Amino acid sequence: MRSALSGLCAAAVIVCHPGGAAAQIRASEPATVSQTVDGTVLTVEYSRPRTRGRSPIYGDEVKWGEVWTPGANWATTLDVSKDVTIDGHAVPKGKYSVWMEVGEGDWTVILDPKARQFHTAHPKPDSSQIRFAATPDTGVGPDVLLWSFPDLSTTGTVLQMSWAGRAVRLAIAVPPSHPLTLAAALAPRYVGEYAMRWIPRDTTAAPDSTPQPAEAWILTYVGDTLMLDWQVADDEDAPYHAIMVGIGDDAFYPGFIENDGMFDAAPNLVAEFSVVDGLATGFVIRRKDDSIQAIGTRVP
Repeated sequence: MRSALSGLCAAAVIVCHPGGAAAQIRASEPATVSQTVDGTVLTVEYSRPRTRGRSPIYGDEVKWGEVWTPGANWATTLDVSKDVTIDGHAVPKGKYSVWMEVGEGDWTVILDPKARQFHTAHPKPDSSQIRFAATPDTGVGPDVLLWSFPDLSTTGTVLQMSWAGRAVRLAIAVPPSHPLTLAAALAPRYVGEYAMRWIPRDTTAAPDSTPQPAEAWILTYVGDTLMLDWQVADDEDAPYHAIMVGIGDDAFYPGFIENDGMFDAAPNLVAEFSVVDGLATGFVIRRKDDSIQAIGTRVP
């Protein structure tokens, strides 16, 4: 009996000791969420506390005026691979611990360059921190704390923390991987109308007796941007509107736009312009195998 009891005690020590188990069930399990926007990688690492029937959370479990990490265990972290702005505030490339000073009205978001901190550290104001106000939305749930990227565009995203009837939305703008503007002195080189025709890959096929009409590329210069109106006959969605995104000397691809800005980039449609005496005479669009997919010719 004594040896059996000794065995049970030893087993209990093995199970309960933090270093003795291969895996542990935690009250707040770790999670990671990541989003890439035009080459900029945004990553949040955090633990997910549950309300477990506690109510209210804010003003009680998380006291008004408390500097709190929106997570549990180790402080929630935000890693940005390039310089960005968050709600208009410059955030240099790096990894930060994330804190929020909660209040009955606005909250204060705090990004601390000391990323590895325990959730009870409650950092004091410091000149190295990035601090700005945010107004939380009120609503229902979720019961488990969640960081997410609910909105996404080609120029940025929204990072959202939501838990226990509150949600904080942070608008993140990323630097474009290619310039969206064009120097005014270069604009006359490209501005004008071009007749574009697609080139079939199978050149041995019998020609169509009714060749497809040319599509019109009309380039204009608006503000500091080279714009494209793409007109296609018998296409009820045309004309298509795009910003011409520069990727090198005399090469652009269209970034299609709607009322709220650019929504879809098409780097597979790079137009390589031929320039004679400072004026573009036309362009070609190539496939991945370098064969010509389309040819555009300037309309006199």
